[in-house]
Amino acid sequence: MRIFKKMIMAGLVSVLVVSCASTDSSKGTNGYPVLKVLSSKPYVWDDSISEALNVARMAQPAGVGNGMKDFADGTEANTGRIGGGTRTLDAGLGLLSQGVFGVISMEALNSGVNRKVDWKPSIVDFVPVKSIDELNKFSSIQKILSEKIKDSLAAEYPDLIWHGAYTLNDKRRSHLFNTDFLFFDKKACDESYKFSLSDKINASSGFNKIPQGTFFEDTSSIEEYCELGGLISIAGKTVIDGDEYYIIVFKVEFGHYFNEALSKHYDGYLIMPDYFNFVAIDKPVRINVNREYASVFKKGKELLFQR
Repeated sequence: MRIFKKMIMAGLVSVLVVSCASTDSSKGTNGYPVLKVLSSKPYVWDDSISEALNVARMAQPAGVGNGMKDFADGTEANTGRIGGGTRTLDAGLGLLSQGVFGVISMEALNSGVNRKVDWKPSIVDFVPVKSIDELNKFSSIQKILSEKIKDSLAAEYPDLIWHGAYTLNDKRRSHLFNTDFLFFDKKACDESYKFSLSDKINASSGFNKIPQGTFFEDTSSIEEYCELGGLISIAGKTVIDGDEYYIIVFKVEFGHYFNEALSKHYDGYLIMPDYFNFVAIDKPVRINVNREYASVFKKGKELLFQR
């Protein structure tokens, strides 16, 4: 399975462009984020298109899956992003290999068209509406995702120490991400730290205690950690076997090193664009990730955008 083939380091940028429509930044009565159902029209499965495209379409209200369509050859699937020359330049500039990833430098593209189709790898899952405590909707959904993500990472890292899910206590940034899954594994954390650096030479881990007040929950007992963080939202609803389900989208904003583990082990869907980017942790540069094609993973099986 060719999951991540190329990773490209881009030039300096000043802002990270992310969708701000995925969640309401206001707080509920218990202080946690309010999750609104973003689409009032229930999603109806379309048997005339691929399973992958159904997943993309149901996730679109959360800003995920935009630009996707079915292709005659699913290995050519892409979001329609302008600037495919990045993949051509990659061959000429060379690749610094790190497992299934590599890093090089080049200029970032930043057009209005691209912003509409630039979205992050995201979990798309279904949760029965009747199983959710509506007064504590966010924490109920967060707990369900936490267990499934923990199982996915533990399958890849058997010695994983799981700290749990934590909720950002900063309304100024809660539209960017609202959940952090904290854990520790020496090998995983070292590798994920280096993966997020713009300069991989002499990189060293340095997992510090979390500043108090960052999250609603108490983190005082956490000495060392790494993280997988992002934005939980409810894209809409759908009906499965007569029961109503929420369509849950978790858009990964950081901790992208662990996308591969999720693609192999997550018990549900993971939708992956052919291109995405994130900001390095050591300086304001974008790290751009190019895959060979967009696809969806379901319990470790790759689904193509192809009928």
